[in-house]
Amino acid sequence: MTNVQPHPRRTAGRGTVGSLALCALLLVAAGVAAWFIPNAASDEQAWHRATPCAAGTPAAGRDNCLTSVPAVIARTDVNMPKQPSWLYFKDSRPLHRLQVSADAAQDFEAGDHVRLTVWRGQVMEVAGAGNSWHEHIITARSLAVVTALLALAAGYPAAMVLVRLRGRRLPDGEVLPSALPFAGALAGTALWLLPLCFLHPTDLLASPTRIVWAAAGWLLSLALLAAAWRATRIRTPEGVAAAGRPAEGEADGAARQPGQDEVFVSAWFLEPTDFNPHGFGTHIALGDGAPAVTPGPGRYAAKRIPVERLTVRNVRRARDSDGDTVPRSWHIAELDDAGTPIRLAAAPDDLTRIIRALEPAGA
Repeated sequence: MTNVQPHPRRTAGRGTVGSLALCALLLVAAGVAAWFIPNAASDEQAWHRATPCAAGTPAAGRDNCLTSVPAVIARTDVNMPKQPSWLYFKDSRPLHRLQVSADAAQDFEAGDHVRLTVWRGQVMEVAGAGNSWHEHIITARSLAVVTALLALAAGYPAAMVLVRLRGRRLPDGEVLPSALPFAGALAGTALWLLPLCFLHPTDLLASPTRIVWAAAGWLLSLALLAAAWRATRIRTPEGVAAAGRPAEGEADGAARQPGQDEVFVSAWFLEPTDFNPHGFGTHIALGDGAPAVTPGPGRYAAKRIPVERLTVRNVRRARDSDGDTVPRSWHIAELDDAGTPIRLAAAPDDLTRIIRALEPAGA
């Protein structure tokens, strides 16, 4: 039996620069967000502790206390949610206009008497008869969560680079494993890291409980990353002889021993044949009797595979030319069907078992 000659090597750096740039950009953004966390925590505490200014407080000392200023709404300008809405004040006192949310602009009407709460030179609240608006304060909690999200998001393009590096020696045209298992590991990390950042944005490790929380979380993340590393490994297909050889301790033709329990493995032929018309088959039945193509994990509409006329020519990894429907982790068996080349796709272990059922008849 002959094997297909290897294809030219793929370009190692394909797509790597863009992923590295995105990773670096997200990490820089995470660093910037983290840098603002202490200031946000300080401002948040100062706002909650601020008290109304005393009557005799000079103008220069009113930054850290609350100043109440009366005003009258002249008109409102309500825009779409993604566009700014405005409150305009009569006689432009104490200011010409104030940007507010669309809901707040709808709540207030022209002629409403309101009181503005000013803190550090900025209007923080507008209160009227039954209506109010509050300026949104960026909290340390929100910044800590954003920092963690950006850092975790940077992990996905980094994982894509890692997958490309592991597959740099693959022949040109062979598909790389998906980086989605690493996305699952990052999502698992988010489940424990985001609550920790939200509840303790400035003192993550300030108590034994939090240290245990973080340590247990990192152990979970390491386990998930190890599983992702294993799931994205490059599995080299077995040669035709090795694939057809029974496993150690397994008798020849074990997949078709009489009385053996029948199993249905997910696999499909990529070309329509008389035993797979219109490509209807999604599974192959193995066990007692000849293998058969079935439209599901059951014997309904099963069609026997004519193993006597099939010859296994090669086993390889999936390629771009095999189409988008073939999972990246699957392997392809190139078969000869009485002179007609056909392809069979399945997960590596399943494909090896199928070939053991086919090879003896075609050898």
